[in-house]
Amino acid sequence: MRVSSLIAPLFCGLALAGTCPYADKAENARSACPYASKARSDASGSSSSFVPRGMPIEGKKGVMLMNRIAPVVSKLYVSNLDGTDARLLLGNETTFDYHAQWSPDGEWITFTSERAGDGQSDLYRVRPNGTDLQPISTTPHVEGAGVISPNGSLVAFAGTLENHKSNIWIKNLETGAQWNVTNTTEVAGNWTLPDGHFRPAWSPDGNWLLFSSDRNTPWRGHNNVSGWEHTQELSIYAIRPDGSDFRRVANKTGYCLGSPKFSPDGNRVVFYEVTTELTYYARVSEPDFYDVNTAIVSVDFATGKDRVVHSSADSGGIKIFPQYVDNTTIGYLVKSILTNDTYPGSINFTTASGKGSVKSKYNTPLVGRYRSPSWSPDGTKMVYEHVEWDPVRAIDKKVYSWNEDWEYRFTDVFPALSKGGRVAYTSQQTENSSLVLMNPDGTGKTDIFDGSRFPALTTATNTNGTFQASWRGDGEVLAVGLGDWFEYRYYSPGWVYLVSANGTWTHKLTNGSTNAGFPTISPDGRWVVWREFSYQSEQVEALGLRRMDLKTGEVKALTWEWDNTPMFAPDGSNRLVFTRRTSWPIAGPLDDNYDVMTMDVDGSNLKRLTTLACNDAHATWTPDAKITWASGMYGFQDEAMIYDNNQQPYPFIMQMDADGSNMEILTESRWEDTMPLYVSNDIWTASK
Repeated sequence: MRVSSLIAPLFCGLALAGTCPYADKAENARSACPYASKARSDASGSSSSFVPRGMPIEGKKGVMLMNRIAPVVSKLYVSNLDGTDARLLLGNETTFDYHAQWSPDGEWITFTSERAGDGQSDLYRVRPNGTDLQPISTTPHVEGAGVISPNGSLVAFAGTLENHKSNIWIKNLETGAQWNVTNTTEVAGNWTLPDGHFRPAWSPDGNWLLFSSDRNTPWRGHNNVSGWEHTQELSIYAIRPDGSDFRRVANKTGYCLGSPKFSPDGNRVVFYEVTTELTYYARVSEPDFYDVNTAIVSVDFATGKDRVVHSSADSGGIKIFPQYVDNTTIGYLVKSILTNDTYPGSINFTTASGKGSVKSKYNTPLVGRYRSPSWSPDGTKMVYEHVEWDPVRAIDKKVYSWNEDWEYRFTDVFPALSKGGRVAYTSQQTENSSLVLMNPDGTGKTDIFDGSRFPALTTATNTNGTFQASWRGDGEVLAVGLGDWFEYRYYSPGWVYLVSANGTWTHKLTNGSTNAGFPTISPDGRWVVWREFSYQSEQVEALGLRRMDLKTGEVKALTWEWDNTPMFAPDGSNRLVFTRRTSWPIAGPLDDNYDVMTMDVDGSNLKRLTTLACNDAHATWTPDAKITWASGMYGFQDEAMIYDNNQQPYPFIMQMDADGSNMEILTESRWEDTMPLYVSNDIWTASK
């Protein structure tokens, strides 16, 4: 028994429903919120923080709540080259639109839109004046990065149609015929590894397509020890529109080469270049973001040689989306951290020769709210997107549903449902990482355990606070963790608490000698299981899962592995599902695999349910004892470098039987989707 984390045996019977004997020790004092910079003004549950779900969903089984990390606003603008006379491309037709590109004749602009629903990426085209809006590809899969051929008859795009991995597709705009040029015997890589194909670009004569791909590269984490979030290693490839003559144009081991474009004469290919490791830090809001510099490079298309560095990786920030604006000039975006308080990017130019200076009209960078720019064929216009992240999605906001039996809606992280129909979640995105309860229709929102009560115990970021609440079967008590999580777990403590559902008392189960957190309480209230890390040793040390008997106070080590997010099955079987790092010991960034495991509460009957080296995690039980989880098996849906504020822009929400069989996809977006929770119509009705 490991007793260092135990505060006091709970002989008093907290496992039973009733009045808490620790009420006189209740920790109810409030103080200033340590997450003030992240907190929203809608903490009271105003209309800006949640959208009431209303009546049970007619024609559906109910609602599936889920979390998504993605912007809330994305609008396309067209402007002059110097940024003047900017106007909304789609005017009153604007929805959530992004990644626009001009056709070679300047007659069309293709773009990706989520007008079918939040998270559903479809492909459209429109005239530069905003008229004649037309769908190109609108399936339930991811479609984007569309580019029209020089003769105007074809469009190439990246899409997950067919096998849920991103491939290059071509569609005949006149006949509607459509074909895949990369998921073929000649091109497709090892299916168990990354095998995405992104960002197609036509040659000026229409005889070739360029694209970037991570085919046959290893699953690779980043070097912050945990390795959970993937990096991306891309090379540049070319192929004929009929799928023939596939070849690699440019590659650099340990680097990511992306967003290729042809020169006007078709002889050269320009792209951005960055070390593979930095493809993580270039897409997250962390201090290391500002240390990332990329290069703008071109090579000879025929040979892949005659390398020219147009802008060095020694300085200059994150340079992406390079494009020949004219025969002598290359334009590109430099992105900074995207917030509403700072300018998110600037448009810059460099010479196509790699020598000398640009023309005077390109001398001054355009600083503003720019993302994914594309220049018109004559070089006089620019289309770009304006993106915002605040305010975050409202709790209960309807999003796109990939399953017709359920209406999908947004919620904050770690949602959990009591048998009586109360929803608990951590307000990481919407407020200040407190434990919040609400009714299943979105009403009755109450903050019952605010991490800001303990400013000395947690750091001032929204990645810390009260995480992963778990309901006791009677709905009167929850277990929850309070502390510093994620990378902070290596040098800060965490605690496991019991909390009354009415918010009148809390009781600390662990003493902070370890980073203990992410607890689950058994439906009968006897057991609490949590994960532990040591934060006092020089090396990161995973201590595994701990189990407390609330009748006796005994603590037992169930595992000594890198285990996380345990959850008891709701059927009373005392079966646990959890995530384990199966790459052990850690020798480098390739040892980054996580899998979904199950075992009994006594540590026996251990089973590994997922086996690919792609990361499978965030596993939870459904009411009918199936398992949902987030899987990276289908890889990135786009180039990692172009994302903002997105640690893992690739997982699909999946579901399987308790033995690992009958896997199915529940979401298929280009964003980070996790943490589903089913709220059936009968639960809603019973809670009224």
